[in-house]
Amino acid sequence: MDVFSNIKNMTQKTQNYETLSNNNTVKRDEVQKVSKIEEQKEVMEKQDKNKLKKELQKITEELNKALNPLNTTLKFQFNDKIDELMVKVVDTQNNKVIREYPPKEALELMEKMREIVGLLFDKKG
Repeated sequence: MDVFSNIKNMTQKTQNYETLSNNNTVKRDEVQKVSKIEEQKEVMEKQDKNKLKKELQKITEELNKALNPLNTTLKFQFNDKIDELMVKVVDTQNNKVIREYPPKEALELMEKMREIVGLLFDKKG
């Protein structure tokens, strides 16, 4: 009887190892699928950002062209460093900037803040 019980125990252990191995393989496959989905999501987000940037740049160019013949003193620009739309009021006679929104100091502050945040919370690091 002892021999039969040993054989039974060995077959159960073998089945348990096979089940664990299969479970680990399934889990590994699931992890790989999830990581692929996350990678695809990141790629899509980057594409969406780039698409949005291009659209904003196109719109600002169209606004500037539309206001140009009217001799208006508004100039629209897109700042790539902070991803913001800027508006300048310009004197048409001497091309001097009268007012800008957001102010130059605020833009510089935003650029530095983004740089500092990037250093502190770098995703790669």
